Amino acid sequence: MKFIISENKIYDLVVKYLDSMFDVDNIGWIYGADDMGNDVDYAAEFYIGDYGDDETIFRWYGNDYWTSDDAEGWGEEYRNDLENKSPLLAFEDSSLSYQLDSIFGDRWEEPFKRWFEDNFHFPVKTILK
Repeated sequence: MKFIISENKIYDLVVKYLDSMFDVDNIGWIYGADDMGNDVDYAAEFYIGDYGDDETIFRWYGNDYWTSDDAEGWGEEYRNDLENKSPLLAFEDSSLSYQLDSIFGDRWEEPFKRWFEDNFHFPVKTILK
């Protein structure tokens, strides 16, 4: 038997799953820092619990990250590719994105971008798994 599920139903299902997977009230974030220890607004780290004590779950990179001194070691061609895909969100633990892939295929990515933007107010163009 084949079921047909509308895009809206899939979106709602993914969002409900994300809400159960991630306790938004327990996710904190901090801007990245450059080599001199200054806060930068082109990178951020998202973590569960207290910063430094618990686990990082996402890292966010804005377009400006790839042209900063912080990204010099990545190689120019790779940096240019990532700059074009930015702002991007990278999963720290690929098992989380694998779990979403195994349940929803690639249909979780767009709802996840909107869920992330709605909860943390950081734009996301691309998800790195």
